[in-house]
Amino acid sequence: SSGINAEYGAIGRLARLNNTDLNLDEVSVATPSCPDKEQSFPQLMGDFCRYPALLAETAIQMFCWFVVAMSYYGFNFGWGSIVPDRYLAYIMAMVGELIAYIGLVPLVIFLGRRRALILLFAASTICYLLAIPDVPIGYSGWTLESVMCLLGIVFVSGCFSGVFLYTAEIAPTTHRGIIFCWSSSCARVGSFLGPFIFNNLFMITHKAVPLGALALLSLACLLGIMVLVETEDRPIAATAAEVVGRRKMHRYRI
Repeated sequence: SSGINAEYGAIGRLARLNNTDLNLDEVSVATPSCPDKEQSFPQLMGDFCRYPALLAETAIQMFCWFVVAMSYYGFNFGWGSIVPDRYLAYIMAMVGELIAYIGLVPLVIFLGRRRALILLFAASTICYLLAIPDVPIGYSGWTLESVMCLLGIVFVSGCFSGVFLYTAEIAPTTHRGIIFCWSSSCARVGSFLGPFIFNNLFMITHKAVPLGALALLSLACLLGIMVLVETEDRPIAATAAEVVGRRKMHRYRI
């Protein structure tokens, strides 16, 4: 009742601001109840067992968050071992991130969330693979690896923002908070491993090992995104049951 009284008060103040004579005594507020949206924490957790589709989509999102955070923070804490001039590298990376964040908006509008992420993960995979050959560029210490990593941060930053947006739309309303918490935790773990890969493995192994591993992980994210559904211009699932119904119309194609 306290929530309803607060709503009455807000409506009354808004009516007075607009010089409207509104008699709230004649207004009744209906409060429909939806059992599927009023679940306890054990019931929410049980939905992941009752609905395998929800569990699979959540696992894919958590994995994508992990890989994207590992790549993103690995780049930003490892420019000193990738580019000869770390200060120039940070400036160029900053410009690249701005391009990614601004360019992502028209990209998801034109291609949709799913196809945009498929394209970004594919581009990230190609950049990792092209960075493996030891090809010098000029005599200033720049190599093909330096250029591809600076280009790769553009696509990785786009993946970072795109995955965040995609998770908000593909997760059902009842489980969105839990899925965001789990995904953010996976991203935290990836953010710790990323700098270790760029700063430590580069020193003790051939650079093909960390770059090849990141390429395989990005490719796995691409394949995982292909399993998920498109959310653009479609109703957001409110419950776990609606996730199952949504997948019946999905086709595994780009």
